[in-house]
Amino acid sequence: MYGSEMANFQRERLQLAVLANITAQLALEESLRYVKERETFARPLAGFQVIRHKLVDMATQVEVSREFTYRVAAKMDSGLDQVTEVSMAKNFACQVSDFVTTEAVQIFGGYGYMREYLVERLYRDNRILSIGGGTTEIMKEIIAKRLL
Repeated sequence: MYGSEMANFQRERLQLAVLANITAQLALEESLRYVKERETFARPLAGFQVIRHKLVDMATQVEVSREFTYRVAAKMDSGLDQVTEVSMAKNFACQVSDFVTTEAVQIFGGYGYMREYLVERLYRDNRILSIGGGTTEIMKEIIAKRLL
């Protein structure tokens, strides 16, 4: 019984990592769309270096998180013990999602808090991802015990 429960936890944690990656990807896509359309001071937001650099950081983290999660999923699928790596993937994906959704709200400015915009919902709903399946602190304890 205990082994199957632990396997279920690993699948749940992997699913949460995937959801965090999807959340981050959606926030990035919404931000990219918005900066191309929105003008301020008579030029598109995309024309501002600080905005472009934010987008680069967001895109880089999304890609790294997604690839790491895919790698862990493939190893799990082949039957390898991935408890440490799944915990790392969940924590990292949730950190990336926190960063990307926060940056998206910053890019949107006041509109980022308006329910009419998807980034508001992504930002609001993102928080539960790092709690479900074991909090960030629990994941760190699992990782630490396995490393030591």
